[in-house]
Amino acid sequence: MLKTNDRKYDNFKLYYWHNATLVGKYRLPQLEPTQAVPNKVIGFNERKGISSPENYWVDFFIDDVMFEKFWNHPEVSFSNLKKFAGIITTDYSMFPEMLPGQIIWNCTRNRVMAYYLQQQGFNIIPVASWCTENDFEWCFDGLPENSSIAISTNGCLSSPYSRRIFLRGVEELETQKSPTHIIICGRPFPEIDDLPNVVYYPSFSQRWRKRGLQWEAEDHS
Repeated sequence: MLKTNDRKYDNFKLYYWHNATLVGKYRLPQLEPTQAVPNKVIGFNERKGISSPENYWVDFFIDDVMFEKFWNHPEVSFSNLKKFAGIITTDYSMFPEMLPGQIIWNCTRNRVMAYYLQQQGFNIIPVASWCTENDFEWCFDGLPENSSIAISTNGCLSSPYSRRIFLRGVEELETQKSPTHIIICGRPFPEIDDLPNVVYYPSFSQRWRKRGLQWEAEDHS
């Protein structure tokens, strides 16, 4: 599969999915299941100032610009990331306004990077994402069955359509993959709170808002 034995010259990053079992319409790498459930989570952009990193997971539910370079040079961050309990894998954006090829490519990057990190020995939780119901035909390919899977509610409360497509995606994820845990970053959705496998944690913006309120309270105490 590799056109060269020197990764330095593999501009297409073929080694990221070398020896992977490729599945589905767009031949996405098949991931191994995990039963991990994170306790504390920080964003990729917050990781360098954390004490006791072994108690934290790192996620990528932040603006793409904050981790775009990670695709080309993930190894640069490996020594730091190995200090943490695990990684909730990349979430390159999928928006309805994007061209179909861009949506497919970003989902592919998410699955490929999850596979590569898993092969490098990282404890990972894979991420599921979608933007329209048409994506359900392929966007969950490669995700493991009966596993912890992470999703985000960021931006999903902005309109009735966003709310509906999020809930439809959760329903389809449950049907196709039967996740043991759905790890949700962001604000709760009351419509799915009765699901026994949902675990929430606050998003980057929620964490910063809480810190700001704490600082404001301290300044006025």
